[in-house]
Amino acid sequence: MENVSINKRLAQLEIENEKLRSDHRTAKKNEYKDTGYALIIFGSLTFGLSYFTYNNTTLASILLFAGIGTTYIGILSLFLTPEKFVRKDILEQSNLSSIAVINNIIQELQIYSKGIYVLANGQIRVILPLRSDFELSKDIPQRTFHIDEPGKAALVLVPLGYSLMRMVEHRGADWSDLSGALNEIMVEGLEIAGSVEVMNGDIMNEDIVNGKINGKTITVTVNEPVYMKMCSTASTETPRICDIGCPFCSLIACIITKSTGNNVIIEEAGHGKNNITAKFKLLTPDINP
Repeated sequence: MENVSINKRLAQLEIENEKLRSDHRTAKKNEYKDTGYALIIFGSLTFGLSYFTYNNTTLASILLFAGIGTTYIGILSLFLTPEKFVRKDILEQSNLSSIAVINNIIQELQIYSKGIYVLANGQIRVILPLRSDFELSKDIPQRTFHIDEPGKAALVLVPLGYSLMRMVEHRGADWSDLSGALNEIMVEGLEIAGSVEVMNGDIMNEDIVNGKINGKTITVTVNEPVYMKMCSTASTETPRICDIGCPFCSLIACIITKSTGNNVIIEEAGHGKNNITAKFKLLTPDINP
């Protein structure tokens, strides 16, 4: 009975938490518009009052021009934004060029293995084994082509989504809560998704952080993603990039790696009408894929 009550309370808190997140996103998007409307209303009232009571005095003239000026600033505020934006199609095309280069490198080297996301010494790298008998080291190789030891030969890359995670990492995301970290970074921090849903979240516990659970799968669904077109184009035109993840899926993999402390493999990714769903396999740091 007590467990049922706790589950109901957790479900209620989750709904309240999502509502607060939604309210925060709305308030953040509308803060300049609200200021603009307030200035327009105040300026219009000041202008109307000074116009109909104008008596050719200095004070009346000041009030008249103040009303006009405030209204004008309010109108400008409706079109102001705190950031400079790049057109989405330009951003997508510039990313696709880099993706194509990496895809061609993987194809030319005839690498058919999945990329392994590894966290070591505070850094995340994605490792592509060059041989089937690959053994994962505890330390991340510092060179891109790690070929000195046959059993550890691999291509070592900086994940395509790693820089995006680092952009907002300093804001102090709660890494102990995977769902919270994904929403905090992708929805609130980078504003590249409407919402994020995590399945199998019940396995995000102390056992995973301590590396005691291996082979579990986490499914992440991202609703209203900004990178929807780029992700679908990359999977069609550069299919080998899905072994390490395009910038969008790679970002999710980086967050999961950071949050759980596990090595992570992107098993598959699919695209819906307005969402992206990806499955990630967790590996304990001391177990090879």
